[in-house]
Amino acid sequence: MSSYPATVDRFRRAVVELTAKHGSPADDLDQQVAKKWRAWLGDDLPWMGSGVSDDEFFFLSTLCGTMTVDGQRTHMRRFFPFFVAEAGRDVRSFTRAMLGPWRLRSPWMKTRLVRMAGILERRRQDMATYTNNLRRLEASATPSNPMPAFSAIVRDHGSGGPKTLSIFVRDCVPGNCFPTDSRVSSVLDRYELPHDELVLVKAALELKLNPRNVARLFYDAGGQGNFFTEGA
Repeated sequence: MSSYPATVDRFRRAVVELTAKHGSPADDLDQQVAKKWRAWLGDDLPWMGSGVSDDEFFFLSTLCGTMTVDGQRTHMRRFFPFFVAEAGRDVRSFTRAMLGPWRLRSPWMKTRLVRMAGILERRRQDMATYTNNLRRLEASATPSNPMPAFSAIVRDHGSGGPKTLSIFVRDCVPGNCFPTDSRVSSVLDRYELPHDELVLVKAALELKLNPRNVARLFYDAGGQGNFFTEGA
């Protein structure tokens, strides 16, 4: 098994080569992400305001299951109006009874939404308060604890399949994380990098890079187009 310094060297080479080929994310991409999500999904959806609310982000990111990008978009566009009409765009409203008739792509999605509703109910919080608490946690990130917001939400949910939680932390909190799906995995394999979110975040921080933007670069490099990156 290769050493961590060797992993950092491969990570550095990957970022340099991918940036040269695909371009780089904008420095202020964290502030542009909501606009990109809206443009991708369509402004004809019944959005609440000019951005994407914390409740909307949690719902949409949960629907980022194992499917093609086009499949994800179709899935989100189909069920977002249900989220608005039946849940009042409030994650706390989700119940198993409400979600029963919804034909979501994967059963765990319903479990994730109901579990989040239960977490908020027990803590007497709304999604905005919960997300702001994650942002405060993220401000305390250290080299020995580089992903406090992601660690907290994974601990709260206590289940596998953290990719969509990582997407929520990346694009809504925003916090240190490295969502890994099949697109990202293909790039990691190409450069013989581990599929370990913590190792990847630490490597990015050691190289003084924004882990979220590097994850976004890997995502674009593993597919078609430049959703996050500015074309090289």
